[in-house]
Amino acid sequence: MTSALLAKKSKLHYHIAVIINYLGHCVSLGALLVAFVLFMRLRSIRCLRNIIHWNLIAAFILRNATWFVVQLTMNPEVHESNVVWCRLVTAAYNYFHVTNFFWMFGEGCYLHTAIVLTYSTDKLRKWMFICIGWCIPFPVIVAWAIGKLYYDNEKCWFGKRAGVYTDYIYQGPMILVLLVRADTLAPLLKAVKATLVLLPLLGITYMLFFVNPGEDEISRIVFIYFNSFLESFQGFFVSVFYCFLNSEVRSAVRKRWHRWQDKHSIRARVARAMSIPTSPTRVSFHSIKQSTAV
Repeated sequence: MTSALLAKKSKLHYHIAVIINYLGHCVSLGALLVAFVLFMRLRSIRCLRNIIHWNLIAAFILRNATWFVVQLTMNPEVHESNVVWCRLVTAAYNYFHVTNFFWMFGEGCYLHTAIVLTYSTDKLRKWMFICIGWCIPFPVIVAWAIGKLYYDNEKCWFGKRAGVYTDYIYQGPMILVLLVRADTLAPLLKAVKATLVLLPLLGITYMLFFVNPGEDEISRIVFIYFNSFLESFQGFFVSVFYCFLNSEVRSAVRKRWHRWQDKHSIRARVARAMSIPTSPTRVSFHSIKQSTAV
């Protein structure tokens, strides 16, 4: 009876964690899309720093989108069949997962160059960061896919078999990026709010992957909820700190809003002015008749 109750409670907590995951990814995807559109529309603030923010947000959008694809298409039957398309979906999800970390690394490189090395950021080029964020993760995932194909080719490449460590092919660079970024950005963490919050957030969330919560029920429940919340709301935090709290974005949005208000208030005044009769006073037929009689 006790084991049955424990199993029932575990199942309940699992379902709640699934709901948190879906809710968090929905909120994150919505916030990220708004942030992406803002960076796309606000051309007045388009500089290298904000282009890096924009690409980071794009990487998180793609990761969140592929997460939904994974959740809606994968099931036990698909896992067992191990068809080609499901392996490609897993590879795409892992690729965008890696790009998140490398674009965060690009953010760190830019800040380190600008603040610590005190170099002019005019010397930095967009293609450098595109190579870091989008290009470097690609051969990493290709190497991982080859490893999976030859050594762990089952269950749509999700999970890992005991004694097989092919997943470290892409997890290793992610851990390395976290360690390097923590070391290079330590002198300026206090100066950069987004870095101060998001570096521990991404790091803690990913490091939880390697943590074993143990056999204690409370520890496992706390672990499940904590991990679900941090994992699913990452995109929301990224959009808040890199876009919605960005002073340049807020200033540009405020200017556009005032411009829109002024434009529409002018239109309203013109419309009211056009509605007032401006023709000369018309003489009534009765007065004309009287003057003719005289």
